Amino acid sequence: MAADNIVAIVKALGSAENLEIFEMISSNAEICGCKIGERFKLDKEGVDRMVSDLVISGLIDVVKGDDWDHYKINETEMCLLNKYFNDRIFECRSTGCKCKCNSGCC
Repeated sequence: MAADNIVAIVKALGSAENLEIFEMISSNAEICGCKIGERFKLDKEGVDRMVSDLVISGLIDVVKGDDWDHYKINETEMCLLNKYFNDRIFECRSTGCKCKCNSGCC
């Protein structure tokens, strides 16, 4: 996974609101933007603006609807992100954990 993708994803998840939206979407197969609008008291355009970083990062996909758009997790991007972090953990474990937490996390 390219560094630009990682940066975009971390940026997209960098606010409490975006993280909550991501969790709302990830706990459903697909979620109507109206649910996000209800939660954050936003109209359709407000929801579009609020989810834009998540969409641009590739974490979520937009499914165009007649009235409201629907959102779902981009599973391919999630798998690549998971692999990226798992590879970092493997590198840490294979070279000896240098973590300062003293809990043997690696």
